[in-house]
Amino acid sequence: MMLYGLIGRRLGHSFSARFFNDKFTAENIDAAYRLFEIDNIRELPALIAAHSDLYGLNVTIPYKQEAMPFLTLLTDSARRIGAVNTIRVFRQKEPMEIAGGDNYILEGHNTDAPGFAMAIEPLLPPPLPEGGHYALVLGTGGASRAVVYALRRMGIGVTQVSRNPQPGIITYREIDSEVMDMHNIIINCTPLGMWPDADSCPPIPYECLDERKLCFDLVYNPEVTEFMRRAAAQGARVSNGMQMLINQANLAWEFWQSPRRRRYMSRTVELHHPDGTVDSYPLSIAEITYSPDGNVTSAEVTPFREEIPGVVYLDNPLILHLPV
Repeated sequence: MMLYGLIGRRLGHSFSARFFNDKFTAENIDAAYRLFEIDNIRELPALIAAHSDLYGLNVTIPYKQEAMPFLTLLTDSARRIGAVNTIRVFRQKEPMEIAGGDNYILEGHNTDAPGFAMAIEPLLPPPLPEGGHYALVLGTGGASRAVVYALRRMGIGVTQVSRNPQPGIITYREIDSEVMDMHNIIINCTPLGMWPDADSCPPIPYECLDERKLCFDLVYNPEVTEFMRRAAAQGARVSNGMQMLINQANLAWEFWQSPRRRRYMSRTVELHHPDGTVDSYPLSIAEITYSPDGNVTSAEVTPFREEIPGVVYLDNPLILHLPV
């Protein structure tokens, strides 16, 4: 059985375990999903070491940015966003130099951005009179980074809001009727309103909302947040984060299950075939495809001609045992 899970500080509100375990049962997948509450992100290596059957993690508040220094690899989107919500634990049988002597690699990815884009696109309100869409993004944490990344890729203008003054970011005290009129999308990327603090909400002038606005809350528990309730009372269209969550969870599963490809250069590459024959190649690059559990599924060897970005250079012979 393969194990997957969620790391965060308070996970009593999470639906992830139910979602994935139901998925595993329905699709007859030999896997389980658990919640791992940790008080400090420094507990992550010990968690990985304690569960040799753990192959993937989701990441939630407050570790979407804090987890990044613990990762060996980042996908391009995770690097650009500066936050991760999905980690693949990529295991091998032997310790790896690239992993500091561990026998696993942690690869970080971000499915929040595409999951959010897929959820909000069908809900977009009419463009502003001046043309286009402009979003007021409440919060500056890991979730907001993904939202801002997605909005900009969709061609939507963004103004970010923080409790504290920051360059290029306004504070809640600066949000007045003029600012509200300039934006037709308001997105709550803070945990305000999340169970068990369901009575809280971001401090914005809700009286400035109307039917021309969309108010999207990344919080999904409770189903109707205080942010949504106040916005709907002014006629605004509202949505919670459940569809985004479902989207990003499905995208995380695709990422966990996709094969991993790595390229290594060695003075000698040996391919051991199931029939006992061995092909030996001097000074070559091997592009290897691994299954999620770290087994080699295929290998393609080419002569080394020049240094290539992303290649791991080995001093010792690279010996690969190919599958039947």
